[in-house]
Amino acid sequence: MSLAVGSFLLSDAWSLFGASIPSLPLSGCKLGICDWDLRAGGRPASFAVAKELGFDGVQVSYEISGTNALATKSNRPDFAEAARETGVEIASLCMGILNNHPLATTPDAEGWVNDCIDAMVDLNVDQTLLAFFGKADMHQHKEHQRLVIDKLKRLSPVAGKKKKILAIESYLSAEEHLKLLDAIGSDAVKVYYDVRNSWNKGYDIFHEIELLGRKNVMSQVHLKEDRSRLGAGDIDFTKVCETLAKVGYKGWLVVESSSQEDWRESHTANARFIRKFLAK
Repeated sequence: MSLAVGSFLLSDAWSLFGASIPSLPLSGCKLGICDWDLRAGGRPASFAVAKELGFDGVQVSYEISGTNALATKSNRPDFAEAARETGVEIASLCMGILNNHPLATTPDAEGWVNDCIDAMVDLNVDQTLLAFFGKADMHQHKEHQRLVIDKLKRLSPVAGKKKKILAIESYLSAEEHLKLLDAIGSDAVKVYYDVRNSWNKGYDIFHEIELLGRKNVMSQVHLKEDRSRLGAGDIDFTKVCETLAKVGYKGWLVVESSSQEDWRESHTANARFIRKFLAK
């Protein structure tokens, strides 16, 4: 096969996946998926499903109640054992509970985060996502920001002492996130960046990735589309991954949502799609 024909066929194969050949592949990254997308939210069973679908890790929901709740210390070894047995890592924890019970206004929420830091230690996980959507949306409820700053000023020394990261995911812009981090004043608080959430808000996601990446405050990244698989929607994931590579990002890439019809087949396709951007 000639070089010209080979190059053409490779380019054609990439176009079938809705992506162009990356000029700068990502290195040092691992591929994860959220446990709620595996129909096993907050359960050890999520690791076996993630392995079957082709992922390296799982973002695990931190629940405060229920049979498998990580808030119950005796449940934590079950998750660690499931990770060991499958060879699938815990990419991070996620406190989605904060969407309906905002950190800013829920009296018990600060204690929940403190307990989650303890769970990170037990599970040898370096970070947890703190969710700020729905009732907790700091973009809509700007009055929450001062309260969040005050609480994270108290929580961040606890996390920092244990070398753990509290990662804020919200509808704030990159610049607004940076102002929030400056006010908190701790390296233990970073940004969990979701490309689709920011795209939906009309932000320039490539500028934001560069800005947060250069500031070294982007802890992990959600790769997501609305009601479609990765590569079949609005977002140019070739450019997303090239921009992440440009700023030297080497953290987890965590797939969220991005499925249609058969969710298992969709996420298997998502894993194959993203691995094409990773350095061999």
